[in-house]
Amino acid sequence: MLRHCVVFKFRPDITPGDIVAIGGAVDDFYSSYQGFSSAHHGVDLGIREGNYDFGITVDFEDRKQYLQYAEDPAHLELIAKYIAPNLVARAAVQFEF
Repeated sequence: MLRHCVVFKFRPDITPGDIVAIGGAVDDFYSSYQGFSSAHHGVDLGIREGNYDFGITVDFEDRKQYLQYAEDPAHLELIAKYIAPNLVARAAVQFEF
């Protein structure tokens, strides 16, 4: 199994409504995309100072399945339309478990 974890730091002027729209777009994508084992996302709880704002984890059977996801046109559209315009920083890691 392979886990993809990504976190986002959004623009300081992003609104709560914008973040809700991002979460909804992520939900819509994951409800229609079938090439993963599980997916979770959420807004940072604000427990620790300096955390990023939003995180996503997605589990895949193997590297091939992850690479298909990473290059999927609907996934790229989600990033271009909702994530990239609001992004200050992004960090990601993929690891086997």
